[in-house]
Amino acid sequence: MAENENQPKTDETEQEAVNEAAAQEAAADDTIDLFADSDEKAEEGAKNEEKASEASAGKPGREERRNKKKDRRDKNRPDHRDEEIAQLKDKVLRQQAEFVNFRNRTEKEKSQMFEVGAKSMLEKMLPTIDNFERGLAMLTEEQKAEPFAQGMEKTYRQMLAALESAGVKQIEAVGKPFDPNLHNAVMHVEDDSVGENIVVEDFQKGYMYRDTVLRFSMVKVAN
Repeated sequence: MAENENQPKTDETEQEAVNEAAAQEAAADDTIDLFADSDEKAEEGAKNEEKASEASAGKPGREERRNKKKDRRDKNRPDHRDEEIAQLKDKVLRQQAEFVNFRNRTEKEKSQMFEVGAKSMLEKMLPTIDNFERGLAMLTEEQKAEPFAQGMEKTYRQMLAALESAGVKQIEAVGKPFDPNLHNAVMHVEDDSVGENIVVEDFQKGYMYRDTVLRFSMVKVAN
């Protein structure tokens, strides 16, 4: 009976021992956490002290060094905006060159069209000049003194002056050596009084428009 009475006391003692051990273990864990927090704070303080010392010594900190490295990488990296600007500049220069070529080509075409039109118009005026020359050649000396004949002579001279101002001039033929680039031989004659291959008569006068033959001279060539 006495043995059963002592049994609950033994269990209570063991339970108290277990609780005390658990409390000691928890206290030990708290101590470890406290030391860990102290170590972290110490490390953070050391980093702050290092930054402060580097700043006071004029040396760049880690963050500043990282930023500088990033800036250098950004500078070495090609900028797409510069490439786009270069492409736009090249495009503008090409368009300007194309416009200059177009303008020059257009001016040249206009000049050629004017030359063709002027030549065609001048060719149409030549038969009128021929008729004036034939009419004046048929007049006698008495008729040439009349006012009507003098008016025809003045009109003829004015037309020649207008043609000359436009760049048209007569081709000299009589007494000149025959030139197939200027003359069109329609008759040959034997004449010992003149040299060989000399133009002796001009049936229809030829004309030059600047450096181009407007109409060949129809001539008679001796020998």
